[in-house]
Amino acid sequence: MSEADETLDEEQTRACSYLGAPVAIIAGAGTGKTRTLTHRIAYAAAQGELDPHATLAVTFTVAAADEMRSRLAQMGVESVQCRTFHSAALRQAQYFWPLAYGVNLPDIMEDTTALVRAACERTGLPATPASLAEVAQEVAWSKQSNVLAEDYVRLALDESRVTRAAPESVADAIVAYEEAKQAARVIDFDDVLLCAVALLATQRHIRVKVRDTYRHFLVDEFQDVSPIQARLLDLWLGERSDVCVVGDPAQTIHTFAGARPEYLVHFAAHHRGTTELNLTRNYRSTPQILAVANALNPRGLHLDATHEAGPEVTLAGQDTPDQERERVCRWLKELDRGGLAWSEMAVLTRTRAEAQHYGQELAENGIPVSRPSVVEPSAREGVHVGTLHAAKGKQWAAVCIVGAHEGGLPHPLATGPTRLAEERRLFYVGVTRAKTFLRVSWSERVNSRTVTRSRFVDEIAGAI
Repeated sequence: MSEADETLDEEQTRACSYLGAPVAIIAGAGTGKTRTLTHRIAYAAAQGELDPHATLAVTFTVAAADEMRSRLAQMGVESVQCRTFHSAALRQAQYFWPLAYGVNLPDIMEDTTALVRAACERTGLPATPASLAEVAQEVAWSKQSNVLAEDYVRLALDESRVTRAAPESVADAIVAYEEAKQAARVIDFDDVLLCAVALLATQRHIRVKVRDTYRHFLVDEFQDVSPIQARLLDLWLGERSDVCVVGDPAQTIHTFAGARPEYLVHFAAHHRGTTELNLTRNYRSTPQILAVANALNPRGLHLDATHEAGPEVTLAGQDTPDQERERVCRWLKELDRGGLAWSEMAVLTRTRAEAQHYGQELAENGIPVSRPSVVEPSAREGVHVGTLHAAKGKQWAAVCIVGAHEGGLPHPLATGPTRLAEERRLFYVGVTRAKTFLRVSWSERVNSRTVTRSRFVDEIAGAI
């Protein structure tokens, strides 16, 4: 390994060393998976095992792709294509669509609210914000899962999809949405993946061209891959074996959008000669926080601490939501008086509405709140406006998870074992965002109704 690899531990070094064959890396939270991926690319390039110009590194957010590209540039590796699935698919679809069909790829309608509203009105569903969001979610899920409208009802029941409207009504709305979209001669964001798959699956000369262009593949956050994304990767790969996937099944929190952790868990079964590796050394959190995380994930990777011991994790139940918010504000102010920067603190909620409520509460108590949409830099130096879903991939010195009562976390619609398992993983993601301080709080009376603390709090209580 090169001098740049001195920052890698034994597990990470091993993950960088298996080249030219399929590799599946189960990387626990805070174990340095991005560092491992970028060093793997740099090492393979230095060994002549990888051509950066013929390498496609795929992840799920533009920010993650930018970070990977920046790290590679710092190591002197240029020309690697670091893209999201949608970005890579769009680039290929826009280039090859005219060659295949003689016309440009249709325009992409990024805001499909008007089309969803028209579909709801046509099928008799209410055009309320909640109904519009629900239909839009099911449209996206059906595409990510490669589900035809005529199969939606059966598969939605099989997958325990929970919607306010009957599955038959949602299926009708999906059909109406597609018809409205075709009449407008546009496609939506998820259609980009379908278009790229259609091109590669049906046009042999295009398939050959793409496979000649990209010969080495790396996919980050592979636990979030959907069926259509897995199909696209297979079409990119063909019979070749130079692919490395990285992810953590314990952090799968987007199954509502089509994510399937089994693509990572069963990767070796579908790719002959796969080497499976684990990253377990956590460089983010204290042993106290990792004890809580491990209690939530008893059958998954056991995270090993590298930091010294820190303060104990706090579990706190208050009588009412008002009292809970007041205690959270007091906790944050105590950390501020102790010298911790506001920007190193986060309050994580289960829903967006709850996050907005807490943002207002913090501001009214004189606590600066992070507002990424505001241009002024100073406005971003506050406590982190956010949901547990949006916290994925981030970290703070101090994290407070609020609303940890039954009917809050887990969400009231999470009634079956599959949905409950995802809610547990969501809580796990929140816990593993914390580096030093972790507080979990709940209310004992909500809307004049007595509630109990979350079953997930019961699971971690013994680890504190």
